[in-house]
Amino acid sequence: QMVVTFGMSDIGPWSLMDAAQSGDVIMRMMARNSMSEKLALDIDSAVKQLSDQAYQIALQQVRDNRVAMDKIVEVLLEKETLSGDEFRAILSEFTEIPVENRVPPTPQAAVPV
Repeated sequence: QMVVTFGMSDIGPWSLMDAAQSGDVIMRMMARNSMSEKLALDIDSAVKQLSDQAYQIALQQVRDNRVAMDKIVEVLLEKETLSGDEFRAILSEFTEIPVENRVPPTPQAAVPV
């Protein structure tokens, strides 16, 4: 859809499959059969390029954050679930979290003297 519906590739900034926007399988097959073989190859190539780029980004993220992921897995094996705040708190031990996603500090309870 990124390539053929939303035009998010080098093929062009336009929708290539107006007829295929319906959920009808027959319409999608007809639209696919009415395009040129070169255009179909270009679409396949653009989809593969996007997929390959996303895979490389994901792989790099796993490599860069392996220690944090191992810690999160360790906690999940113990507790089975984490809240978003718990997740961000663990992650913040290993990497800088953007300000808008940080967990606000927990106020310390006053200890009677």
